[in-house]
Amino acid sequence: MKKQYCIVNFENKKIIDKLKQYGYICIPTEKSACVSEPISLHADVLYLKKGEKEIFVSECQKNNISLLKQLGYSITPVKLMSGYRTECKLNMIITDKSIICNPETCADLSLEDKTKNIINVKQGYTKCATVVMGNENFITEDNGIFNALQNAGKNCLLIEKGYVNLDGYSYGFIGGASVFLSEKNTLLFFGDISAHPDFYKIKKFCEDAGVDTEWINDITITDIGGAVEL
Repeated sequence: MKKQYCIVNFENKKIIDKLKQYGYICIPTEKSACVSEPISLHADVLYLKKGEKEIFVSECQKNNISLLKQLGYSITPVKLMSGYRTECKLNMIITDKSIICNPETCADLSLEDKTKNIINVKQGYTKCATVVMGNENFITEDNGIFNALQNAGKNCLLIEKGYVNLDGYSYGFIGGASVFLSEKNTLLFFGDISAHPDFYKIKKFCEDAGVDTEWINDITITDIGGAVEL
């Protein structure tokens, strides 16, 4: 059976245990001084999977760069620096059909692909703020992202913001508090999503998209930087 890897922040053992229950081999992010302290272990800031075997990686992830090369991935190291415009370079969404990004924060990445539709947004933390599920279904708290996706004809749900925990900030993002497990067709939330005021909307949206939902009951819904499924 094919091994399934994911790169993830290891700070919460219950989240890692849950991913392991799903059969994932978890690779811990390396703490980075290149981005703001509260997100220094966040996979969605430090990694961007471009294709089946291509990954953009923050230069600071030295051990994992070596490991990913051993696993057969083509790596493009990227220099990140703490600060909104300089730490968001990898925080975008690449799907089979679309590239969703803030062109001002990812301008120096080579992402030209004539097979994909470019959807520009103003939110630099695009991936943090967006849940991405199979078949181009999205959930976000960001009005700008929601409007851009709707205008592009995408299936998107807008939910209330401010109900996701992230130490060091007033609140975190729903994208960083979840991961879509493609092999299981399941959206896993990192904490008790049933406490969110839009829980029933979220659950129905997922059901309509044919996606199962799962969450960890005994922790607060928390933005840990998502997880990068390899």
